[in-house]
Amino acid sequence: MTGPRHGRHDWLGLTPEVERFGPLLVDRIAGALGEAPDGLGEDRIHDLIQTGDAAAWLAYLAALTALVERGREAGVVEPERVILAEILRDQYRLAPGVLRLGPDDAARSSRLEEMLDPS
Repeated sequence: MTGPRHGRHDWLGLTPEVERFGPLLVDRIAGALGEAPDGLGEDRIHDLIQTGDAAAWLAYLAALTALVERGREAGVVEPERVILAEILRDQYRLAPGVLRLGPDDAARSSRLEEMLDPS
């Protein structure tokens, strides 16, 4: 039996929670940190869906993970940060079925797991 086949557009089959809830969560987390959500909002998601690829999607997930980590370090926006972390964790859990994850992706996934279940 062979592993999953990774086609050019397979990443579009990942669950839509990032697209649906991400922009609002990003706005709230970035705002609480005093940052502008440049490049992480709805326009970026739209561009990724229209013209992006798996590598661009993983880069976007990495940027969102970094935002969540900054929020955790600053101790701000607890509900929104946790919700976005859960969504990202789910993306990384499902991604190996449709994407090839690299070591950096695996490390981000592990950090999200630890953040959500520190025991």
